[in-house]
Amino acid sequence: MAEITCVLAGFQINIATLQLYRSSRGGYAVTVIECDDEVPQDVVAELAHEEGIVKVTYLSMNS
Repeated sequence: MAEITCVLAGFQINIATLQLYRSSRGGYAVTVIECDDEVPQDVVAELAHEEGIVKVTYLSMNS
């Protein structure tokens, strides 16, 4: 979580809501983050390259 929030903070992207789901301790987790503004593709790409992140899916409600 620290890496994700640091990347978003570095680009001054505000998190509106955040939900974290995990099936078991030490297992895979799913994080759903809603931001106040659109997230640029370069930020999505940077998140995808962070250690421990397996997959990033970005959905825009404005498109």
